[in-house]
Amino acid sequence: MNNAETKNENDNGGTTARPDAWEASSTFQVAGPVADLSLRSFRNEAEVRAINCALRHTGGNRKRAAKLLSISYRSLLYKIRQHDIIPAAQQS
Repeated sequence: MNNAETKNENDNGGTTARPDAWEASSTFQVAGPVADLSLRSFRNEAEVRAINCALRHTGGNRKRAAKLLSISYRSLLYKIRQHDIIPAAQQS
């Protein structure tokens, strides 16, 4: 590759930003207090939703819910305690 080809490949009209570059200010805006956007918080929220869905689907049977989620029964019990998930009957 000669210098002319290299210059043409790197020449983008004098601007340093690519036209398809991501701009945080126009793509994502947080209104009000800053939300917790960590991967851990998203994972925890997803776990809670999946566990609640599995428990609803199995009528509250934790052993079947664990099998449905492909985790051990002990892991499910640990996650229920970790996320303070209470049965729907006790929520009132």
